[in-house]
Amino acid sequence: DSFAKNSFTGCPPKLDVVHRFDSHPIHKLCYHASTTTKEELRQAIAYHQSLTPVQPVQDQFGMTPFHVLLSSPTPRQDLLLVLLEHYPPWVLDMRAIGKRPVDYIITRWHLVSSDLLQTVFRAWLVSAMERRPNHRHSQLGWGLPSWKQDMQARADAI
Repeated sequence: DSFAKNSFTGCPPKLDVVHRFDSHPIHKLCYHASTTTKEELRQAIAYHQSLTPVQPVQDQFGMTPFHVLLSSPTPRQDLLLVLLEHYPPWVLDMRAIGKRPVDYIITRWHLVSSDLLQTVFRAWLVSAMERRPNHRHSQLGWGLPSWKQDMQARADAI
């Protein structure tokens, strides 16, 4: 029965936040970032990619491992770099519950290291430039290249 309630929480399965990551080991490792090793994350990603290459799994709220890591109590740069090794940077632009992973880091900028901020913004900028190479500002010869340089300088200054 798809409406059966979880015996522990009493919630329908799709709304059961206590067991939210039980079938999403990559998400679980990202959520528990303070105790996760890079090797554990790599192994979980390798297993998932053997089943579904490229596309990161999304939980019932549409969140990718990037969303979970960047909203976790202890987001770590080394784990973010592992995710970026295995998934394309455009994932940083995927929305879940109206937010991109990059939005979580923007609202918590004062709680994370400047290295983590730089890594997120660089990957996000590269992704934006790669997905929009023929943007009208690029075709006009103004705006986008100087904007990219300005944003790169700002990221380097953090």
